[in-house]
Amino acid sequence: MKKTTLFLLVMFLVLAVTEIGSAQSSAVKMNEIQSRGVAGDLDWIELYNSSSSPVNISGYRIYDVGGQGKTKPKKSFPAGTIIPAKGFYVVITDTASFAGDLSGFGLSSSGETVWLEDTTTGAIIDSVTFGATTSAAQTYGRGPDGGAWTVLNTVTRGKSNGSIVMNEIYSRGVAGNLDWIEIYNSVSAPVNISGYRIYDVGGQGKTKPKKPFPAGTIIPSKGFYVIITDTASFAGDLSGFGLSSTGETVWLEDTTTATLADSITFASMEVTQSYGRSPDGGAWKLLNTITRGTSNGGASAVETYLDVPMSFGLEQNYPNPFNPSTTITFALPRQELVQLTVYNAVGQRIRTLINSQRVAGSHTVVWDGRDNLGHEVASGAYFYRLVAGTFSKSARMLLVR
Repeated sequence: MKKTTLFLLVMFLVLAVTEIGSAQSSAVKMNEIQSRGVAGDLDWIELYNSSSSPVNISGYRIYDVGGQGKTKPKKSFPAGTIIPAKGFYVVITDTASFAGDLSGFGLSSSGETVWLEDTTTGAIIDSVTFGATTSAAQTYGRGPDGGAWTVLNTVTRGKSNGSIVMNEIYSRGVAGNLDWIEIYNSVSAPVNISGYRIYDVGGQGKTKPKKPFPAGTIIPSKGFYVIITDTASFAGDLSGFGLSSTGETVWLEDTTTATLADSITFASMEVTQSYGRSPDGGAWKLLNTITRGTSNGGASAVETYLDVPMSFGLEQNYPNPFNPSTTITFALPRQELVQLTVYNAVGQRIRTLINSQRVAGSHTVVWDGRDNLGHEVASGAYFYRLVAGTFSKSARMLLVR
């Protein structure tokens, strides 16, 4: 009797572990594809973990028709590769990602099919057939993350695809025409935003509730939704959320996935102006034509640019640790002479990434793990330093070959 009980207990534990592994596997999907890469910014595929727990993808393989037809090896992931909960992992496909990678796996700019499999179970985790994109400014991705595939006009490598974003802000409202924020759905499918919240510094600092959207709020494909911020939008809304005419920061979050969908810091504007993205879902600019609930149009609708972001900044490189390349992002509130340099662990300069003027805005640079002579550098710790005007900041990164 005891042996039977022990046997059943062991079988129960085995099944439980199997179910957990299966749940984790199904949570990982391909999320964004860039097939128009160039030297210094090669083709890549982003993976997304939709679960609330980290997932180890060391046993995963990714491949194109060559791997599917067994004419070349499938591309494996380095041992110990873990995608954090609700996190992303980017694999470079144009070159060997790490020592021993002989896959020769690349992406066709005219489109093709790629597969993702878990070799520990022999299961195909995900597959997708994508078409050609018009330029490197477009990718093929899921919107929202883990959702339906569509062409994305904003490249979001290693970050949320952000299908739902704030698109236009008006902070100079008066009685009868109060302040508002317009929300935009950039994908080709309706999106339910009932689980979203929008808020200012009061909500961010938890001194007042965040403003929810009414239950059943659905934004149609490529459509808009305008929410009034100066007053209660519906019964039960106690947020007291308003916009300052001198400018402030606002946030948009999806509480169903505990992710920040969007945030923006805007400055003061004239009564005849709004602050919006142009084209829709694109870069923020000061608009001299207010287009509440309709498309912001293209560049012709924009006459003045704001200094955005509001301050200098240097972000942690991503991915980190990395191999063979990593992306460095920095922000400039105004045009400056920029020097972005990579140093080894003993302080020797090994690569100058930027030494020129850069305009105000957010900038990204890819370091391919090579020195100024084009030679691959060894595994180890490196430092990158940004100097822009009087601003200077450094950060550490780790290359693992």
